[in-house]
Amino acid sequence: MNIISFDKDVSQEAIAENVDSLRIAQLNLADFNKRMSKDYDLICKFANGNPRFFLKQELRYPENTNTIASQINWLLMWKKELHDRAYFKIFFNDIEREFEKINRYNNPYIQKDNVYQKVVENFKKKYTDYAPLGFLSGDDEIYIKTEIDKKFLQRIS
Repeated sequence: MNIISFDKDVSQEAIAENVDSLRIAQLNLADFNKRMSKDYDLICKFANGNPRFFLKQELRYPENTNTIASQINWLLMWKKELHDRAYFKIFFNDIEREFEKINRYNNPYIQKDNVYQKVVENFKKKYTDYAPLGFLSGDDEIYIKTEIDKKFLQRIS
């Protein structure tokens, strides 16, 4: 659980140069596994000296879309551009896309069934008191947690 394996041709230099990114990946993988009661591991490959993560349990090339691996890859990109506040908007837009599954049930003609309850439960587990770990300031973490609560969690009945 929470293991990051490396592609067979990865040098120790590449690992040493990217220790901060690997730490961020480890923190966010462990947090995701704990929140969602998962046991995922990652495979790390390097392209142009930059780490790219893939989900070991559901390895799909070239990308693992909508997985913790793709989210970690995105967070590392955000870390490089942290001075650009537009990434907060992108981050909330990604959560909004997930929230749409829940929002479809906000219609008086649609019955809230077991599928709805499971989607809501998973969303709450994933996003209650959540902020990406390892690179944000304390103020940014508080801002993200507050905005997720205000924009999404409070809207769930």
